[in-house]
Amino acid sequence: MSESARGTFYAMLAVFMFATLGTGFKVAVTRMNSYSVVVWIGVWATAALFSFVVREQNVGKVVSELRQRPLFFPLAGAIGLGVQQILCLMTYDYIPASQAIILHYTYPLMMLPLSWLLFREKSGWKSILCVFLGFCGVAILVSAGSGFGSVRLSIGVAIALGTAISFALFCVLIKHADFSVIPGMFLLNLFGLLFLLCLLPLYPMQWALPWTDMLLMAYLGTLPTAVAFILWNKALRMIPTGRSSNCALLVPILSLVIIATVLKERIMPLQAVGSAIVLLSVFLNVRSSGRV
Repeated sequence: MSESARGTFYAMLAVFMFATLGTGFKVAVTRMNSYSVVVWIGVWATAALFSFVVREQNVGKVVSELRQRPLFFPLAGAIGLGVQQILCLMTYDYIPASQAIILHYTYPLMMLPLSWLLFREKSGWKSILCVFLGFCGVAILVSAGSGFGSVRLSIGVAIALGTAISFALFCVLIKHADFSVIPGMFLLNLFGLLFLLCLLPLYPMQWALPWTDMLLMAYLGTLPTAVAFILWNKALRMIPTGRSSNCALLVPILSLVIIATVLKERIMPLQAVGSAIVLLSVFLNVRSSGRV
């Protein structure tokens, strides 16, 4: 198998794992409280990444990376794998998974203004139009719900958009930091977990779980969180950016298919239109910028 073919295989495998997160999160929050879910996912993800670090004999690299960026890893980890995780799981308590997954995947649109604010990255008029188009799609998607005027749905939408903003900020921060993938991701997950554990006095924590729930936590923390990220980063180094970008756009589509199949959530026609507009805006943004 050629390097390009292996890269495509890694990318598609990662995409499928990412696509199962929405359904897994929705199932998890019906059985456990959101805080317990994110803590257990953090525990399993950090443990999995540490095992990869040990297997590759990169413990020294972890120490070196932390010494070079003593503030970056705690800050980015708390934002992207602490705050973002809590907001993400809270979303599924308020709105259908099919709506949440698309709102969460507006994060590429949020990255444009955040990159300009933090790092003064300039964007062309095409990218700005794509952002405007994307938020038009979000507005259609939100209004597609039958309970749009209710306070409960409004809270859920706000939390979902907060999730997208926090993950976009996380992506912008790590985009401008050059670090080794596995040691760096271990540190980010470790500090994200430490941030979550600092909140123990504020939230109830379920330490004792049935084996079925623990198995679900192990899956969510290990495969779509730790392993998929490693596969994705390997794919980025083996295939063209355009191909990897197109693969990434399959995640919300596959997520909706899995949600409709497993959770039996009905996808409304207007909801599908809003989703299509959001995906189109992200696709055009990627094509115009030439970046992932």
